[in-house]
Amino acid sequence: MKVILFASAVTMLCASFVCSQAEGCDIDEMVNGRFVWPGQEEAKILGADRSYDPEAVLFDSVHAYDALHYDLDLRFPMDGPYFEGRMRMIFRAVENHLSSITLHMVHLVGDSIFVGQHNTDYVRDDSTITVDLIGRHPAGETLSVTIYYHDSTTNRGYYYYPRDAYTMAEPSDARWWFPCFDEPWDKATSEITATVPESYDVGSNGYLESVEHDPENQTRTYHWVNDASIATYLMNLIMGDYAVWNDYYVAGPQDSIPILNMVYAEDSVDAAYDFANVPAMMEIYSDLFFPYPFNKYGQGAVEPFQYGGMEHQTMTTIHRNWIHGDRRREAGVSHELAHMWWGDFVTLSDWRHIWLNEGFATYGTALFFENFYGHDRFIEDMQACRRDYLNYVEVHGYEPIYDPDYLFNTAVYVKGAWVLHMLRGIIGDYAFFGGLHYYASLYGYGNASTADFEAAMETISGMDLGWFFDEWIFGQAHPMYNYAWSVTGQDPYTVRLEILQVQTAAPPFRMPGGIRIVTDENDYDFLIDNRYEYQFYDFEIPEEPTDLQFDPGFWILKEAEQVTSIEGPPPPPLPDKVEILKAFPNPFNSSTIVSFSVEGRPQHLDICIYDISGRLVKDMGSELYPPGYYSLIWNGTGSDRKPLSSGIYIVQLTSPSLKSTVKVTLIK
Repeated sequence: MKVILFASAVTMLCASFVCSQAEGCDIDEMVNGRFVWPGQEEAKILGADRSYDPEAVLFDSVHAYDALHYDLDLRFPMDGPYFEGRMRMIFRAVENHLSSITLHMVHLVGDSIFVGQHNTDYVRDDSTITVDLIGRHPAGETLSVTIYYHDSTTNRGYYYYPRDAYTMAEPSDARWWFPCFDEPWDKATSEITATVPESYDVGSNGYLESVEHDPENQTRTYHWVNDASIATYLMNLIMGDYAVWNDYYVAGPQDSIPILNMVYAEDSVDAAYDFANVPAMMEIYSDLFFPYPFNKYGQGAVEPFQYGGMEHQTMTTIHRNWIHGDRRREAGVSHELAHMWWGDFVTLSDWRHIWLNEGFATYGTALFFENFYGHDRFIEDMQACRRDYLNYVEVHGYEPIYDPDYLFNTAVYVKGAWVLHMLRGIIGDYAFFGGLHYYASLYGYGNASTADFEAAMETISGMDLGWFFDEWIFGQAHPMYNYAWSVTGQDPYTVRLEILQVQTAAPPFRMPGGIRIVTDENDYDFLIDNRYEYQFYDFEIPEEPTDLQFDPGFWILKEAEQVTSIEGPPPPPLPDKVEILKAFPNPFNSSTIVSFSVEGRPQHLDICIYDISGRLVKDMGSELYPPGYYSLIWNGTGSDRKPLSSGIYIVQLTSPSLKSTVKVTLIK
């Protein structure tokens, strides 16, 4: 049994507590409101001791070729849903003796197909087209296939309306507006040329290479070039008669990133106000996550639109009803922008990992609120996410946010955001944001899975986080706590807190949490480790308590109810143990801190220091220690309080039946 006895950093060593349960608490301390766990240097990457594989990796399934570049050249008459053009894909053979490739292609009518400059044969079914490559090709060879095609339907992949037209493909509808390998893990660069009537504007991914006017045919041809790798579901077009202007995010003295805005003319004044904070959002996210990874950002408003917004890479599509001139939809604007990092720059490996997109972007909104409007607005947003999650569960029940039955269910967004918030609380701001930066640097312009994210956060935090991911991502539900507290004694007062986890949809959760005991004069903050169905904790404070607050910092996605009393089972008998955990620093010059634990029953300990020959040089005292974690400081002096000479010394804890020692080196 591990238990813990420590003083709160907030109360400046004026309070302590003992916790008791079936088996122990593992937390060392809380620093600046963040949870710090012991043994960080011994963490195992990826929780490798799991007895099951939570995710067989689909995106490692190798298809026969690797898409390198898509070049679309399309014409939109805009007098109906009809459009025509060609798709040219440059690709590299992955398999040896490659003789054909298969692309996704739904409903589109193929007119002719070429490999390089040569016309070739193909086979169609309802969802794919298989192209004959005219011979066999070795792995590593680069080829191209060109498909001329047309279509005359709307409202799947491509959406035509009298005033605007656009594409929308998440998760797998790119195949409805151009032939492609329509899976998120095969990213490629792209360019799109779109010819439209003279009055139309066109927005797309990347930067605008050119606009050519054709007075005779009264058309304009826009050529958009995207040099960054992109998933097919993130490629897009927005076309309409718009008011168009650029704002800028100034990332450095010589680095201004344009922000393209496209809205209906009558909405332009309101939109200018609603979008005014986008440069600040880009700065905040660049500071928290990773420098903005693209050469442009953009937003285009469309109507009708069955969604609120869609994070097409560098060219977000939003519903026109987000524009009101009062920033009431700023959460949506910031959410879609956060996707430029989480979804676009780092793209999910396959659709089972959708929370890596949506949970990250939802928490991105909360982080924008925290850094722009303050902590109260941040907590307000996180509490709104909690309410949305609980309301969803009440109607739809529980399911994991990994590989959900419905990709875009509310829990994926809001529970996903809370998962990140709780992870931040456990590992601290430094490791959390450092981990995000590291994760982005590893997988930027590519793909990542939940396991990749876990490994990145474990690497930076130095902690084994497998238990956390198992509970919150691969598991389901949330902890439901009943708690009761009582007071005995005075000067000091002993506050006993009892906690019973009462959820039935999941086993007991292992979660650290904050406890605040309120008095008339002061607040006393403690950190507890809760992981069993029933646990109790004793806290000692010098003042009479008036209230106890459970998780006052809002770090746990939970339901908690204070009750008058809890009838909990007594903890089973546990073995006695005394153990020195570490001495730090070691070697030392002026002083070293020796941390030790007592488990099972209270132990009467003698604490002594010996030199390397076994001679007693200092008796540190003898007293009864209840179960808990303790620390003592030795300043390198002997029993006469005079400094000892350099050398190796032995710190020894001795009880009537147990002993633990550690060697320390004193260097002058």
